[in-house]
Amino acid sequence: MSLAASFYSALSGLDTNSTAMQVVGDNIANQNTNGFKGSSVHFEDILGQSLASVSGNNATGVGAKVGSVDANFTQGTLMTTNVDTDLGVNGRGFFILRDTSSNEQYYSRDGHFHLDNNGYLINTGGNRVQGFLYNNTGTSMVSTLADIQVDQSGMVDPKVTTAVNMVLNLDASATAKTFSIANPGGTSEYSTALTIYDSLGKAHVITDYFTKTAAQTWQWNATIDGSDAQQGGTPGTPGTPVLFGSGTLTFDGTSGALTSSMPVTFYTGSGGTAITFADGIAASSINLDLTGTTQFGSSSAIQSVNQDGYAAGTISGISINTDGTIVGYYTNGQVKNNAQLILANFANLNGLVKSGTMLYRSSTRSGDPLYNKPGVGGMGAVSSGALEESNVDLAAEFIKMIISQRAYQANSKIISTTDDMLAQLLNVK
Repeated sequence: MSLAASFYSALSGLDTNSTAMQVVGDNIANQNTNGFKGSSVHFEDILGQSLASVSGNNATGVGAKVGSVDANFTQGTLMTTNVDTDLGVNGRGFFILRDTSSNEQYYSRDGHFHLDNNGYLINTGGNRVQGFLYNNTGTSMVSTLADIQVDQSGMVDPKVTTAVNMVLNLDASATAKTFSIANPGGTSEYSTALTIYDSLGKAHVITDYFTKTAAQTWQWNATIDGSDAQQGGTPGTPGTPVLFGSGTLTFDGTSGALTSSMPVTFYTGSGGTAITFADGIAASSINLDLTGTTQFGSSSAIQSVNQDGYAAGTISGISINTDGTIVGYYTNGQVKNNAQLILANFANLNGLVKSGTMLYRSSTRSGDPLYNKPGVGGMGAVSSGALEESNVDLAAEFIKMIISQRAYQANSKIISTTDDMLAQLLNVK
């Protein structure tokens, strides 16, 4: 090959090392970019000529070229932000996003998300995060990718109280009495208040009274203030209790355990006359379960009480679990699943196509996306309140920069040396 060919070999070296320096510069520039994956340049030699009748090391090369620029998809450090909608993937997988204008699907490791004014979970570019949605009750999930949306203005429907669970101890040494609705406090041993809800979610306060009537036998009576109840169309009198329900409890004289069958029907009304609340809503029957209640020789006291009704409520906040489940918390104390994030993975990560702003597109080289829930099928777990930092190693990039700089200088020297040699050749007489 001619001496001039060394010009082109050195020129290819300048080009390839310029590309290497460009990649190093891009890596360093994005050291603080969330979810950024650093790249490395891989060179290939160029075969210029193979001498006739020879093989192997006698082949002549004419420089180098860039074989590929491959991304390094190793895990980056998770940085705590304390913002619930900031998400990081600890392990394999990409967040799935949809461009609403083109309907194109993208993939990203950058989990800097927030809720827009319509409740959609989006990234900074407005692309909507994809996942599986739950039904209105948060009990069943539809396994079809859809835009994740948290309804911030809708209400959770109220639930009427249908069951009450109460555990207490009744003093075995109490004096037997006869309960009187006219004087419930003076004719009972112990009382406790309980809030229940009607079918529209309005709260009503009832009071349970417990009266010892004989050895190992107690009577319980529930009352509601007359200002909040009417019977047979006749309004009650404010300050005057109305009987809401009653029953009998029996205990074992040796163990003090409750022997009455539980639960019992907590009748709404007495004498066959149903209770209607003051707002016109008919009271519904309630099951009372006192399982665990005892009669010991200590002061009467309640250990626990709960009921299954609640008022209507609006969302007050959300949290995101490690499995990607987005949980809504409501002003009425209810907790409901809204959606679940889904992650994507690919057989060949280096086949992904960069689309800018930390987004990737799939290609024939990457293969079709493999969808799974976080923590399933080899996918990583989701960390809420954290973002994945860039995986760029600054020290390694500086070393690469020095090597590329020296290689560039060396190729420049080849050009100047070849020029000197050609000048000498031209001076031959």
